[in-house]
Amino acid sequence: MTPTVAPDDIGALWLQTLQRAMGRASHDVKDALNGVSVNLEVIRSRAGRPESQASAVLQFASAAGQQLDRLTTLIEAVLGLSRVSRSPADVAVTLRRVVTICGASASSADAPVRFVEDGGMNSTETCAHEDVVRLALLAPLLHLVIGSDRAQPLSEVTCTLAHADDAVRVVIAAAGRRASMPEGIAALLRGAGVRWTEGDDLSLAFPRA
Repeated sequence: MTPTVAPDDIGALWLQTLQRAMGRASHDVKDALNGVSVNLEVIRSRAGRPESQASAVLQFASAAGQQLDRLTTLIEAVLGLSRVSRSPADVAVTLRRVVTICGASASSADAPVRFVEDGGMNSTETCAHEDVVRLALLAPLLHLVIGSDRAQPLSEVTCTLAHADDAVRVVIAAAGRRASMPEGIAALLRGAGVRWTEGDDLSLAFPRA
């Protein structure tokens, strides 16, 4: 399908949505940086003692490594989503990055996010513009994961990359909650060739490359 919307319209909406996601992810980045810094300071302090043994700092080194891995994964996702779009776009690659960003929250009220991939797919590339794919995945997922009542944590959200002959499909599901496409972007996404159905789950279809 030939897109009927201007790339600038999609680009502007994508930037707004990305900024919202980055506002949440920035807290997780700071937490991870602080974790690395604190553990390295403990290691530095204890390692400087004449009687110090390696076992005395092992747990702090392990904790610093875990925080660094967490930070690296998040930064790689942020950089990937911030780069100039490429063609053809890869739905699987974009979905993994979006899941990483949406799962980056220190708030106990926010929903955890899990990526699931069905087997049997040789290619997950689409002819849809990459900013279209990014927006179509991030906007509804971001809405589902943000919690408002800290006393009632949200249920897990799963993002399944599903096999289909006619399209690359993604199913976004949240137990007990309805997943839907935000009204403000629905018309633009339809004009750009993305199709979806709403019910208990949100099932998106991206035309194959």
